[in-house]
Amino acid sequence: MLALVGTLIGASLVYCLVAPKEYVASGEIEFRGAPESLLATDRNEPSASAAALGQLQLETLANALRSEQLAWDVITRLKLYEKPAFARSFQRRFRDFRPDRVSKDAEEYLLRRFDRRLTVESLPHTLVLSIRFRSRDPELSAAVVNALIEEYERRERDSRLQASAGRAEWLGTQLEEMKKRVDQDVLRLADFQRTNGIVTASARAGAVADVAQNGVMTEIEEANRALANATAERIGREAEYEAVRKGDPELAVSAERALSSGNPQMSLLQQLRARRSDLELEEARLEIEHGPNFPRVVEIRTELRDTDLQIKETHAKLVESLRSAWKTSVAREALLRKNVNEVTGAGLKLSGAALSYESMWQEANTNRETYLALLQRSEEAKVAMGSRGSTIRVIDYARVPAKPDSPNALLDLTITAFVSMWLAVVAVLAIESLRKRNLPTAAISILIAIGASLSQAQAPTPNTSGLPAGVAHSPQTMDLRMMPNAKDAPDVWKTGRAGGASAGTPPGPEHSAVVMAAPIGPGDLLEVTEGHGTDLRENVRVSEAGTVVLPLAGEVDVRGLDERSAAHAIEKALIVNGMLRRPQVKVLVTAYAGQDVSVLGEVVRPGVYSFTVHHKLLDLISLASGLSPNAGRLVSITHRSDPEKPEAVVLDPSGIDPGGKHNPELEAGDTVQVGRAGLVYVVGDVIRPGGFPVDPVQAITVVQAISLAWGPTQNASLKEAVLIREQPGGRTVTTLNLKRMLRGKDPDLPVRDRDILFVPNSMAKNLINRSLESVVQSAVGVSIYSGLVYSQRY
Repeated sequence: MLALVGTLIGASLVYCLVAPKEYVASGEIEFRGAPESLLATDRNEPSASAAALGQLQLETLANALRSEQLAWDVITRLKLYEKPAFARSFQRRFRDFRPDRVSKDAEEYLLRRFDRRLTVESLPHTLVLSIRFRSRDPELSAAVVNALIEEYERRERDSRLQASAGRAEWLGTQLEEMKKRVDQDVLRLADFQRTNGIVTASARAGAVADVAQNGVMTEIEEANRALANATAERIGREAEYEAVRKGDPELAVSAERALSSGNPQMSLLQQLRARRSDLELEEARLEIEHGPNFPRVVEIRTELRDTDLQIKETHAKLVESLRSAWKTSVAREALLRKNVNEVTGAGLKLSGAALSYESMWQEANTNRETYLALLQRSEEAKVAMGSRGSTIRVIDYARVPAKPDSPNALLDLTITAFVSMWLAVVAVLAIESLRKRNLPTAAISILIAIGASLSQAQAPTPNTSGLPAGVAHSPQTMDLRMMPNAKDAPDVWKTGRAGGASAGTPPGPEHSAVVMAAPIGPGDLLEVTEGHGTDLRENVRVSEAGTVVLPLAGEVDVRGLDERSAAHAIEKALIVNGMLRRPQVKVLVTAYAGQDVSVLGEVVRPGVYSFTVHHKLLDLISLASGLSPNAGRLVSITHRSDPEKPEAVVLDPSGIDPGGKHNPELEAGDTVQVGRAGLVYVVGDVIRPGGFPVDPVQAITVVQAISLAWGPTQNASLKEAVLIREQPGGRTVTTLNLKRMLRGKDPDLPVRDRDILFVPNSMAKNLINRSLESVVQSAVGVSIYSGLVYSQRY
């Protein structure tokens, strides 16, 4: 064992001393997203942050760094085809190689070697890419990484400059078109101002519309106010004229009061009317005192006539003056209304022109601002042509590595020591098996040793970068064999279902027993009806003597009869009593008294069930919802007539003979006790240990109990099984050779209720199986790791 370990460690040490050294130079760059372009016309919109780009953009950058075009630029720039550390046999294989005329085979060879030695990966939870290059020359490794970064920056800068130049050219064309539009807008505004008489010095966009709107509204309001006053005056003049013309006393008095202060005719008329009133009073007084022919009375009459003529003339003049004033107010109102219409039309026209001017001004101003923005961008484009913004930022350039990356003596020696220990253990087991002449075990151990020796080492689990991250450890399985399907389990396990009655109630046509009515006895309740429409419809109870009393038939004996026989007896009584010639009586037993059967023990629903139509054992068990999961095949029936001698019945599990002794006829008052099945316990190194039902009538054997537990595991010690049995004098322990029993060389012993079957575990089998699993896993891991190391080195 020690010699094997020492040999493998020595071989690994020699490999570390002889193997060529390889150096790995690494550099790191940060992805910071696309730089903001100075020519972008939508710079006011927020740009996506570098963190929001996610791993998809970062992987895109990594693929760009791995591109063949970039790799070829680095190869030609550094002339890697002339470096022995990069391509040792290149000059030998391609003697006619010329850099200006490269064949496809030579290009493919160089690109493939470059891709094998280059590693580009992202650091977890960052926007940083790590670039590594493996070579036997440390300076060449660092130079390749730095050249790769510089070439990417150069290509990106050239691409950006080319895009900026194209954008600047397009921007110049847009500037020319926009300048033409601005000039056209200025000319159109000036022409519109001249046409519509708009003059403004305000620089605000809506100043013209605001001024025009305010002036127009003021003028319209003043014209409407004047029109309203003229209309009110016309209405007043017309009312005065009509009142005075029609001579309405009330209207005339109110009009005279309103016009007395401003109209001289109205004042004169009032004075004349006042004088006439005075003359009438004086005439009346003198006529009473001196008589109607008194001279002064005659004189007063003459003055009254003159006053009336003056009043009439003055009234006519007043009416004419009021009519003239009314006509004047009507004409004035018409003129003001015409003025309002003209002012309103002119205002609307001026307001529309102002609004049109405002719209045209805003459009011209927008075009002017766009032109100025494009002009500014055009100026910035000249600066952008020389900018060197980049999507990456170099964090660390590659430095010349001081120590080689491989071979790693400490890691290689550790892996070799680990694998050699396993090989030594397998070798010891193989030698021990050969001594015991166990050839299959020895052959398996030798094959394991050969496979492990070819692998040389346990492979560490590679991470995303392909570097070792620790020794692989896979969880051990409990059993390498395929677990059996639960659908294939024995029927004894399929219990606890709603259809549990099937265990004791076999299917078949015999299961549906012929309906057998119980005989009528004392205390039973009967429903008696006659079919000819008579009043014979009674619910009667059978007396202790077994008779019933009916109104038309009298007392009828029905003890021991069934429903049909009882109906015939009542029909006969009706005929004998002369009540009916051809009676049609129907008797129905609605309740039996004292005819029940008790079902107890291992049934789903134990209880007392009515003894009506089903009288057989399986019928009553079916009424109790079938047998429980722990039910046995032995049933005890106790009769009420002879309780001291119970009857033992064995159920037929096959269902072939549901009648006879396996399904006897029951009597009213019987008690059915379903016995419990026994349990045998199978524990230890079996696939499914547990307790399993055992029929006390038909016992099972050791092999059958093992099969109920789905068999032993691969680590079970079949030669050292133990059967533990409870005896009246104590426990007995019997050693069994299950291996010989399973092969039929030893008799298969029966097991009983409460027996314990223990299958122990074999330490040797356990060690061999676990060693086999570990070695297989190690071999697979070593193969993967070897492939990764080979792909990185070559």
